[in-house]
Amino acid sequence: MMSNKPVQSNIIRINPNADFYFNRAWEAFDKNKLEQALKYFKRATSLSDNDGDREFGQCQTALIYQHLGNFQKSCDLINELIEKGSENYPEVHYFQANNYAFLGDYTKALKCTQMYLYLVPNGEYREEAEEFQKDLEEELNIF
Repeated sequence: MMSNKPVQSNIIRINPNADFYFNRAWEAFDKNKLEQALKYFKRATSLSDNDGDREFGQCQTALIYQHLGNFQKSCDLINELIEKGSENYPEVHYFQANNYAFLGDYTKALKCTQMYLYLVPNGEYREEAEEFQKDLEEELNIF
């Protein structure tokens, strides 16, 4: 005999907004699931409703491309941020320096490193950037 009681649903509703996908991206990144993190960062960026979040997402996407060894794709995304005049993430100049170095363009790498050190002389990557600058100057025979 069937009951006339309504069946209670165990469906959990989620609102897949930018924050939801950013959180998923970080979880995937922490588990070293870079392709999955890339997919989630792209989705989060596309759903972002303000320039700051879009820039953040684009920067994170570029860094995932860098981790995956796709330095040209990373370089292209960071160039977009730089061309837009994004001042929220001056670190992109340091990240771009790494892209250029991997692509073999040490002159551009040096210029980006110098720009980063100029914009944020006490930034998070200062020590690495100073060491990188020395290495690049040595590579380019600049003393």
